[in-house]
Amino acid sequence: MLRGLGNLRTEYTSDVDDIARDFYNRCLRESSAYDRITGFFSSTIFHLTHPALGTFIGENGGTMRLLCSPRLSDSDADSLLFGYAARGDADLVEALRAELAHLLASKHAATARLLAALIAAERLEVRLARVTPTATMSNKRMFHDKVGLFTDDAGDVVGFRGSLNESYLGLSVEGNVESVDVWPSWEGGRDAERVRNAVARFDRLWTGQVPGVTVASLPGEIRRELDRVAEDADLAALLRDLADGEARLSPAARPTVGGIELRRHQLNAVQEWQAHDQRGLLAHATGAGKTITGLYCAKLALQTGLTPVILVPSQLLLDQWTGQLRELLGARVVPAGGGHDRWSRGGLLRAAVESSRPERPYAVVAVLNSAASPSFRAQLRPVTPQTFVIADEAHRLGSPQFRTILEWLDAPWRLGLSATPERAHDLDGTRAITDYFGGIIHRYTLKDALDDGVLAPYVYQPSWVGLTDEEQERWERLTTEIRRRSAIAQAPGATPHSQDHLRYKLIERSRIAKGAARKIPKAAELIVDQWRPEDGQKWLVYCDNQNQLALVRQALDARGIRSWEYHRQMDGDPLTTLKLFNVAGGIVVAIKCLDEGVDIPAATHALILASSRNPREFIQRRGRVLRRAPHKTIATVLDVLVLPDSLDRGDPTWPLAVGELARALEFATWSIGRDAASRLEDKWVSMGLSLSDIDDLRPAGVEVDDDDEGHP
Repeated sequence: MLRGLGNLRTEYTSDVDDIARDFYNRCLRESSAYDRITGFFSSTIFHLTHPALGTFIGENGGTMRLLCSPRLSDSDADSLLFGYAARGDADLVEALRAELAHLLASKHAATARLLAALIAAERLEVRLARVTPTATMSNKRMFHDKVGLFTDDAGDVVGFRGSLNESYLGLSVEGNVESVDVWPSWEGGRDAERVRNAVARFDRLWTGQVPGVTVASLPGEIRRELDRVAEDADLAALLRDLADGEARLSPAARPTVGGIELRRHQLNAVQEWQAHDQRGLLAHATGAGKTITGLYCAKLALQTGLTPVILVPSQLLLDQWTGQLRELLGARVVPAGGGHDRWSRGGLLRAAVESSRPERPYAVVAVLNSAASPSFRAQLRPVTPQTFVIADEAHRLGSPQFRTILEWLDAPWRLGLSATPERAHDLDGTRAITDYFGGIIHRYTLKDALDDGVLAPYVYQPSWVGLTDEEQERWERLTTEIRRRSAIAQAPGATPHSQDHLRYKLIERSRIAKGAARKIPKAAELIVDQWRPEDGQKWLVYCDNQNQLALVRQALDARGIRSWEYHRQMDGDPLTTLKLFNVAGGIVVAIKCLDEGVDIPAATHALILASSRNPREFIQRRGRVLRRAPHKTIATVLDVLVLPDSLDRGDPTWPLAVGELARALEFATWSIGRDAASRLEDKWVSMGLSLSDIDDLRPAGVEVDDDDEGHP
C-alpha cells in the first residue's frame, strides 16, 4: 500500500534524484490505478517503468487513464506521442498513424507493441483533450504543469504536479532537467486538499464536464491500428522481454566520465574503437554527444599513460574542450592557438606530454592552424608515441592545408569525430582522413538519434522567394560563363587553373541565391509571425555575410524586435553573447561560424536564410537546434528557399531549384508529420514538373560552393 512507502519527499528533481526509481516506480508498485494529465505521452516511458509495470498490471490488476492534449493553444501544440501540431482530426490521425509506424520500425518497437497491448487489454485508456482559448488559466495549467494521481486499494492517493511529460526523457536521468511536487492524501492539511482538488478536476476533465475543454477517445482509425498491432500479443511476455532487455544494459553497468553515464550508442562506439585497436572515425549526428565519447576515450588513454592531443578547428571548440577536460577529467590543459601562445616558448608541449601521469594528467588542445605550424611539430614529433590524437570535426584534417599534420603525428591511439567525415567532392582529402584513422568504425545517424530520443523531434517549415530581375540577369550571365569554363576545364590538357576559375564562378553564382534580396522581408515576416518572447523562445538566424546580417537586424529593428549579432569580426565577446542567449533567450543573427561544434542546446528555432548544398553544413545547422535542453520538447526549423514560379530542365535556374529542393527534402525526411514534404511536392508540381522526377533530387549534385576551409 502507498502508506507503506514511508515519508515521501515533498519534491523530486532529476538533477539530484532518479525520479523514475525514487518516486514513480515506487508508487506504481503499490497502486491499483494511475490517472495522468500530460502534455504528451511516449511509449518509450516503458523502458523506465517496466520494473513496476509488471507488478502494477500483473499482481495489482492496475488500470491507467491518460489524458493528453494534442493542442494546448495556437502557439503550443503537443500530440499523443511526440508533439505534432495537429490542426484537425485528419491531421491528428495521419500524425498518430505515422508515429506508430515509425515506432514499430525503430528500436522502440517493443514498447510500441506494449502500448498497443495495454490498450487492447483495457488496462490503459487514452483520451485526447483539446483546450480552447475559452478555457480558464487553471485548466490550461493542468496540462502545462502535468498532474498525476496514484491510487491504491485502500483509497489512499499520492498526487504530483511538475514539468515532466509522460515520456522517457521526462523521467530518465539522461533526459530533461525536471521536477515534481508530491502530496500524499494521508498527510492531511494542504496536501490532502490538493489531492481532493486534483481528483475532482481529473474526473470532470475525463468526463468532458469542464468548459473550454473538449475530450474525445482515440480516433477509431488509430484504435484499429493498435488492435492490429496487439493481435496475438502476450502482455506478460512483452513486460518480461522488455525487462530482460533493459537489465542487460542497466545504468549501473554503463561506464561514466566525470559522473556522466555513456548512452548506449556511445558505449557501442567505444567498444568498436577498442576492437579496432583504439583507432577509427565516429560518424555521429550533430548533438549526439561526440565530445563525451571522446572524453571517455581520453580517460582510458590517461589511465594507460598516453596524453590526449585534441585538434579543433576554432577557438570556441578549443575553449569548450579545455573546460570539459578540466571539469570532467581533472586534467591540466595546455591550449595552443586561439590567442594562447605560451606553448610556443620553452618546450611546454613536450614537457606536458612527458610529465603526464594518471594521478597528474595533462592534455593538449590545439587549433588546427597552430597544429600545422613548424614549432608545434618540432615540439610534439619526438613524443608522438606517448600521445592519443582526437580530431574534432575530423573532416577538416582532409584539406591540403591541414593534411600535413597527419604525415608526422604518428600517435598509437587515434579517434576522429564528425557528423560527416566524408568531404564533398574531395576524394583525396577523404582518403587521407580514413587512411590515418582507420576508416569509419561506427555510425549513428540523425534517424538513430531521433528514434532514441537523444535529439529533440522537429517541425520543418519551408518557404520560398524568387530572384529579382537584376539577380535573375546576373544568374543567367554567370550560367553561360560557367558552361564555357566547364567545357574548358574538361578539355584535354586542361590546367588546374581552369578548374579554379570554374570553381570561383560557381561560388559567385551561388552567392546570388544565398543573398537574394527578397529573403530579408521574408525573414522578418516569418519571425514576426512566430516570435513569442514570453515563451522563452531562442532563435538562431543563419545568414551568408555581414551585409545580409545587418539587413536582417535592421528589418527586425524596424518592427520593434531586438536581436544580437554573432560572427568572427563582431565587436563584443562571442562567448558572452552565447551565454546571454542560453540564459535569457532572444534572437541571434549569425554567420557560418556557428556551424561547427558550438554547444547551444537551448535554441528552439533555426531560420536558415543561406545554406550551401554541402550536406555537412545543413546537417550541422539542423543539429544545432535539435540538441536536448530543459523544457524543450520540440524544435522548429524554418528554411527560406529560392524557387521560381515555373521551370524546365533547359532553364538556367534549373541547378538552383534542384539544389534548393534537394536540401529541403533532406530536412523534411525526418521532421514531424508529412506537411513539409507535401508542401514541397505541391511546389514542384506548381512549377510544371512531374512528381516522378522528384526522387532525382535527393542525390542531386552539390555545387562546389562550400568554401568550408575559408571564412564567411
